[in-house]
Amino acid sequence: MGGAGAAGRRVGVMGGGGKGSRPWRGGWVCMLLVLVACGAQQEVEPPSPGTPPVETGETPPAPRPETCTPVSCEGQGAQCGTVSDGCGGTLNCGGCGEGQRCGLSQPHVCGTEACTPRTCESVGASCGTVEDGCGGTLRCGTCGVGMTCGGGGQAHTCGAPDYGVDTACSRDGVCFLNPTPVSHDFKDVWGRSIEDFWAVGNAGFIVHGGPGGLTVLPSEAELSSIWGSAGEDVWAVGSEIRHFDGRRWSTSLRPERFLLDVHGTGADNVWAVGEGGLAYVWNGTRWERQSTGTSADLYGVWAHGEQVWAVGTGATIRVRDAQGWHAVTPPTREVTFTAVWGTGPKDMWVTGSRGGAVLFHWDGSAWSPVQLPFSALYGISGNASGDLLVVGEEGSAQFTGGRWDTSHRGASPRLLGALHMADGRVVVGSQGQVLRSGKENTWLALSQGVRSDFISLSAPEEDRWFFADGSRIRNGMPLLDGGTLGPAHALARQGPGRLWSAGPLGRIDLRTWDSLGGGLYSFYLPSHFALRGVYPGRDMQAWVVGTNTGTGEGVLVQLDGQAAWTPYPLTGLGGLNAIDGSAPDDVWAVGESVLAHWDGSAWTETRGAWLPAFRAVRVLGRELAWALGAHSLWRWDGMQWAPVGLPAGLETLELHALFTDSREVLYLAGDGGLLLQYEPARQAWRRIETGTRKRLRALSGGPRTLIAAGEGGTVLRLYR
Repeated sequence: MGGAGAAGRRVGVMGGGGKGSRPWRGGWVCMLLVLVACGAQQEVEPPSPGTPPVETGETPPAPRPETCTPVSCEGQGAQCGTVSDGCGGTLNCGGCGEGQRCGLSQPHVCGTEACTPRTCESVGASCGTVEDGCGGTLRCGTCGVGMTCGGGGQAHTCGAPDYGVDTACSRDGVCFLNPTPVSHDFKDVWGRSIEDFWAVGNAGFIVHGGPGGLTVLPSEAELSSIWGSAGEDVWAVGSEIRHFDGRRWSTSLRPERFLLDVHGTGADNVWAVGEGGLAYVWNGTRWERQSTGTSADLYGVWAHGEQVWAVGTGATIRVRDAQGWHAVTPPTREVTFTAVWGTGPKDMWVTGSRGGAVLFHWDGSAWSPVQLPFSALYGISGNASGDLLVVGEEGSAQFTGGRWDTSHRGASPRLLGALHMADGRVVVGSQGQVLRSGKENTWLALSQGVRSDFISLSAPEEDRWFFADGSRIRNGMPLLDGGTLGPAHALARQGPGRLWSAGPLGRIDLRTWDSLGGGLYSFYLPSHFALRGVYPGRDMQAWVVGTNTGTGEGVLVQLDGQAAWTPYPLTGLGGLNAIDGSAPDDVWAVGESVLAHWDGSAWTETRGAWLPAFRAVRVLGRELAWALGAHSLWRWDGMQWAPVGLPAGLETLELHALFTDSREVLYLAGDGGLLLQYEPARQAWRRIETGTRKRLRALSGGPRTLIAAGEGGTVLRLYR
């Protein structure tokens, strides 16, 4: 019964009552036949319909598993909200951006509500780029000549920025009087028009040229080149990389070494190169250091399209393209290339010097030379029409209409930078030269003043300033070309309305003036007397000193204009360079390792190899006098001369001039624009920033002002 019962129970599990049991009736017949055939004696009754299945305690076999692949947000085209993954799970498809809403136009899709873009007029913008409020931008135009976007202080409005002042002054209050605006060299120029340009150069001053002339902004950096993509995006490089944003200049980077040139193709691609192969590129966000593959000093850079050209010492020409930097075979060897300019890979120009000026053109396959009558070329600029402007040691030359014009050669020597624009040209150069030319091709000097090297001056009165350059004496301010020919090595004032001057060929002049007019009295000593100093006495009497060019001996002469002159021989060789006194019987003369004193009856000399070659002397009394050597300052205390310690850092600079009119303070001037103030009571030195690197060779002053003069016609004023 167990076997049959088991079989019956299994059938009960799989079968069922009612109609579902009918197919199994045939099955029971088969099973009975099998049992009969096997000799079974049991009777098996089929289950009656409706008999419930009997549990056996055994687990039925598991159904075959099914596979489900979830569907992603992207697969369903869902951008936002929560959706089913198709396998019983859910997906979070995120949210929408600002100004959008999920399901605005269709389920799970971000949509933008209706947006009305703003206009330039509605936001009050007349220039620059602003957002339109609907995810786009508006270009609201550019500004005219002399204006920048935001320059007046209001964003997106054209205005004139602070372009500086007419008179350049240092941070210590030393101001340029001649030449104007400054006397230092300008190295480069860039601009949008001949009435809206920038020039940079030595001593850090940045000059802007506008319709009203030149204005000056001070800078702490030495600058050598300038370029801009717009009036609101101007770069100047040198000891710093400085940027003008349309409102003000600021420092962007202090490079590893000095940078010599800058150029770019736009606001996000600007290149700067310099000493030792140094290069940086501006990508619109930051400056990145670049390797040019050379250690040569790179003086010029030019960017155009995908190419960057850099040129420099050792006939170096490097080009950067999509494959990186590579060398270009130069047209000549042993040359320093100073500038590069072009309109494309098949139209490039390079300038330089090698025992004379060199100028070459590259047409994409070969170099061709151009011969110009210059000893050196320093800059080049042009336009898309093929017009060129080059500048150099002897001035400028232009290429227009297929030919070179050198008619302006020599008119303005030593030009260093050039800019060719649609409305004309601008050139800049040594000693503060700035010239511009319109389409009429007539050059106008925007910088003013005399550029002679002054070696002496007398400026005790506000309205009576005299400057001597060795051959001419100039009076007043502003200084103009011309002046009076005559002895001009040394000047000395003899009270109001009287000025003595001494110079070469033994000539001495006395100029007088008053409200009714003036006069000139000339005196002639032997022509081999090169006179270097004069100290007036009474009436038409004076002491003069110098050198006998025939014997090398010092010249010490007392001049009596009413009668004759009396020489006083010295005991040794060596010329005298300066003389001053506090009274007729207290006069000091100084020179080559000698100090000589007049007590009213005789001269007493102090000589020795331990004494320097004195250049200047100033006497305030019998117990106080000062003498200046190239690297030393000496003081007389009534008993002896003794050196005074100078501040550190002057080892490479020479001193040339001394001025004092009181016991409280004295001033020294020298190389590199050096101006020192010394307070004897406190033994305190102060270095005054003059804003120039020119050599200062003369000092004078009055109760309220100190005047310094020197190289390149430099004249400076400091209010005391």
